[in-house]
Amino acid sequence: MSTPVKRAQALIVQLHQEVPLTAAMQLALQSFDDSTLVFRVPLLPNINDKGTGFAGSITSLGCITGWSLLTLWSEPLFGHCQCAVYDAQFHFSQPLKGDFTATVTLPDMTHLMDSLRRKRKGKVSLDIEFADSDGVAARLHGRYAVWQV
Repeated sequence: MSTPVKRAQALIVQLHQEVPLTAAMQLALQSFDDSTLVFRVPLLPNINDKGTGFAGSITSLGCITGWSLLTLWSEPLFGHCQCAVYDAQFHFSQPLKGDFTATVTLPDMTHLMDSLRRKRKGKVSLDIEFADSDGVAARLHGRYAVWQV
C-alpha cells in the first residue's frame, strides 16, 4: 500500500484533471498523515481587488479540502465512495494577506463508519481552518455526505 502522502499527491493530480479550478488555484499538498490534511495555495492566483485572498477561492478551497480528506479516509476502508458537502458556514475574522493553507483533521469517525457499514451512506461534520503567516483568518464548518457506490 502506498504512503498517505503518495495517496494525497495522486488525488491532487486527479483533482487538477477533473476539477480544473484546483489547477487554476495552484492547489498543492503541504502535508497529510492519514488524519490531518493541509493544502496550500499561493495568493496571486487567488487574489481579490483588495490584494487579499478572494472569498470565492477560500470557500472553494475549504469545500475541496474536506472532500479530499473524506475521500482519502474512505477509499482504503470502503473502496470508491462519493462525498459531497451539503451545508457550509464560513466565518472570516481577518483577511488572508499572503499564500495560505487549509487544514482539516478527522473527527471521531465511529458514527460514520458504522453508518457506512449498515446503510452504505452517512454524514459527518468537518472544521477547516484557513491561515497565512499571520495565523488563522477564516474557518469553515462543513457537513458532508459520504456514500458507497
